[in-house]
Amino acid sequence: MVFSAHSADIMVNQMGYLPSGDKYAYLLAEEPSDIQLLSVLDGRLVAKLESADAVSLPDERRVRAIDFSQVKTPGWYKLVSDNGQSVPFPIEADAYEPLNERLVHALYLQRSGMVVNDRATGMNRPQSHMQDGQIFRTDAFHKAGTHLDVVGGWYDAGDFGKYVATTTITVARLLEAYRQTPQLYSDTKQPGSDKPAIIDESIYALDWLLKMQREDGAVYRKVSGASWPAKIGPWQDNQTRFIYGVSTPETAKFAATMAFAARTIKPFDADLSRQYLSAAIHAANYLASQDGQYFDWQEGDDSGSGPYMANKFDKEASLETDVDDRLWAYAELYITTGQDKFKRAFQDNYDPQWIDIFEWKNPALMGVWHLILAEEKGAFRDQLANDLDQVASRYLQQSQQSPFRVANQRFIWGSNKMTAEAGILIAWADFAKGRLDNRTSVQSQIDYLLGANAFDMSFVTNSGTYSVRNLHHLYRIATGVSLPGYLVGGPNEMAQAGVAPKNMGMLSYIDSEKSYAVNEFAIDYNASLIGLIAVHHAYFNHY
Repeated sequence: MVFSAHSADIMVNQMGYLPSGDKYAYLLAEEPSDIQLLSVLDGRLVAKLESADAVSLPDERRVRAIDFSQVKTPGWYKLVSDNGQSVPFPIEADAYEPLNERLVHALYLQRSGMVVNDRATGMNRPQSHMQDGQIFRTDAFHKAGTHLDVVGGWYDAGDFGKYVATTTITVARLLEAYRQTPQLYSDTKQPGSDKPAIIDESIYALDWLLKMQREDGAVYRKVSGASWPAKIGPWQDNQTRFIYGVSTPETAKFAATMAFAARTIKPFDADLSRQYLSAAIHAANYLASQDGQYFDWQEGDDSGSGPYMANKFDKEASLETDVDDRLWAYAELYITTGQDKFKRAFQDNYDPQWIDIFEWKNPALMGVWHLILAEEKGAFRDQLANDLDQVASRYLQQSQQSPFRVANQRFIWGSNKMTAEAGILIAWADFAKGRLDNRTSVQSQIDYLLGANAFDMSFVTNSGTYSVRNLHHLYRIATGVSLPGYLVGGPNEMAQAGVAPKNMGMLSYIDSEKSYAVNEFAIDYNASLIGLIAVHHAYFNHY
């Protein structure tokens, strides 16, 4: 079985490397080989390199690392072996800045409830889903069929569903990237705006989240049609769109995101900041009235949208409880309000088992990280930093044993997002301990996503010499318009669409628009890569 569409036997980060950064390429070869680094400009030999010991892929092909970190001179290069060569790649200080702009701008292209006329991409679509939405099932506050204004927000993925679970973690990841390295984002603005584009996008999504809060502080889970849409543009999707029931996990993620946003948005808009904090406290009061996890869910709620709760594919322990979601909420509320009751609630519910990568299934890590930043030195902070470091050690070990040094070894739906988040976790553990030891591993996660993988392919559309072409996205399929800056889900051993090869680990991928289980984009995937680039940048700029 052939997994790569290209003849190259040397895989590189196709977006390039930083002059003072770590630089690894990978040779697919049974035996070691001498490698030459050549200048693309004049063909000059820059360095002779050796390949390291091999690690085997699931199909038993051998992967060998090539270290050329000693080369720091900006320019365009290629690596050449006896059997082939890499694509050309740059070494330059701003290697990831165009990518970063595309990743943020892709979220703008996902906006619902407004005209999108984008010169950069050619996307030109009318306003869509301006009637969102109707209450799907009668609850204590609204009868079924009642219309509430929930227009706006982002389409979650390649179809037209809008979800609180992923919108919250996406906004939080954007705001954290801005908090971590504001200089990366300060100069990129939407036309007519005085705010960084990453802040504008966050506010657009936050406005929609506010609309999803019920009168008692609880938060509705999602907005979608009762049937999956056809391969059409969003303005052509005329089915009735429903608002589905509240849950405590979504309400907790909402409370956390709003409390964090209140801090981050305050310098840009103090009135909005106050509104966010009020909504966060209202959500927290609802949570206080609920003893455990609660979902207003019935069979049929997922006939046209994703469940975003425990299901036959998602069975993680964190989905059996809302403690992880509440931990994040308590942390953010404590930091923003200074009220000790929230810190006590965090400490009473804290268990290190909930420290893992930041995702909708388990967002506790963001709260842990922000507490580490906020707390003075002491036993509580030390415990959090030590617990985080233990988890990072596990990911580091996996990275060191993996082809292409991939820290995430769960190749399931959204594995590329998980890879980016594993890199962020490793970086945060470094920073929490006051060290810069594992920058190489963080770089390796970026490299893998941008071409240093078995497919010699960047998993971000229009980003690299060979990048994803057949994105599963209804608008792209319906119109043929290219959508740049979209990170796809990546290898997925379960291959639910029945197109990609199953049970092949990092080889369970195919660049096909029919394979939604590996080639669909989602807003939180982009957010994770944005966050990964931000923490990587922080290694060079005094985190």
